[in-house]
Amino acid sequence: MASRRAEGPQTRSEGGTTKNALVRYFTIIKVNIIDRYIGWQVLLASFFAVVILSVVLVLGNIFKELLSQLVDRPDISIGFVIRFMLYVLPFSLSLTIPWGFLTAILLVFGRLSADNELVTLRMAGLSMARICASVMVLAVSFSMLCFWLNMSVSPVMKQKIKEMLPNMIFNLARENPAGLFSDHQVMTDIPRHMVYAEKTEDGLTNFQMIKLDSSKHLEIFVTAKKVELSSELESGVPRMVLEMEDAYFELKANSDAKNFAEIQPYLAEHAPMSIGLDSLRKNNKKVKPETLKYGELMETLKREDLSRGQRSSLKTEVSLRFSFSLACVTLALIAIPLGITAQRRETSIGFAMSLLVGITYFLLMTIAEMMRAKEHLFPHLLVWLPNLIFLGLGYFLFRRMSAK
Repeated sequence: MASRRAEGPQTRSEGGTTKNALVRYFTIIKVNIIDRYIGWQVLLASFFAVVILSVVLVLGNIFKELLSQLVDRPDISIGFVIRFMLYVLPFSLSLTIPWGFLTAILLVFGRLSADNELVTLRMAGLSMARICASVMVLAVSFSMLCFWLNMSVSPVMKQKIKEMLPNMIFNLARENPAGLFSDHQVMTDIPRHMVYAEKTEDGLTNFQMIKLDSSKHLEIFVTAKKVELSSELESGVPRMVLEMEDAYFELKANSDAKNFAEIQPYLAEHAPMSIGLDSLRKNNKKVKPETLKYGELMETLKREDLSRGQRSSLKTEVSLRFSFSLACVTLALIAIPLGITAQRRETSIGFAMSLLVGITYFLLMTIAEMMRAKEHLFPHLLVWLPNLIFLGLGYFLFRRMSAK
């Protein structure tokens, strides 16, 4: 009997231990399912939101930078447009990832709140911090991705666009000289040249050209019935060659004369004329802070010949990249309580709130960035202000929501 009584409590103790272990085991499984359930919904919604926002921003940049060129020169190759899109996409992601993540959280948590799923999870004993753990893991992961984009990728792409757009005319003239000209329009892209012509499949007809000298006085006037265009790239200076038929020339007799009183006219059935394309190449040697990688920024800051405005601009650029990389964490902290308190199933509410919060945050960031050259305002510290404001507000709302 004594031995049986001694074994009884031990058996019950072992049974209780086994039961507690099973509870912990199933709790871990339940929590893992919850993490996957919420995290997957936010991740999927973020993906679609980022794709949509990226398409809008990339198309917006195309309309802003290339629309006039595409209208005037439909011969611009599709490859050029695709390269431009690929260059714009990386630094547009540093904006669309935080905004898309914000929209996804508002939509997902608004739906969870409307369906009372969050109430069920709270009744199961899970705190709001634990429920949102997977979202915060995603926020940190997205912030690390934005950090890499802001520090290494975006500056390179901005530099490529900076070199690509000004030299677009030069590249077009080398690859397809006819693409420079538009039908029944005056072309002034070649310095000191004004050309009017009718464009056909074989070249140009009813060609008229005025060439100015270095003092911008009239130097040559040319008309031709037909002109065939080609490029000459083998020489040291690339040239565009115009093979003219039934051409009429008027040249100044004295190149130093300031008027066109004395001219030397002549006719030619066939007359070649070349125009140097090197003047189309625009070498802008001014380096902007946003086109420098992080290491290059720090090296530039060590220079002693920088003015106070230049040094302030560089320091602001460094702070801006760090601050902007935290946008995902900042916006996630404020989006969770806002999405829950909205308690609406309609996606329009989520989109409206994301627009309001996103515009406010990025507007504050833009205002702080505009002060980059004003050293007395400490712009390198001002760029942290939007994060501090939204983090403080998000922490307050999250704590108040968790206490309910």
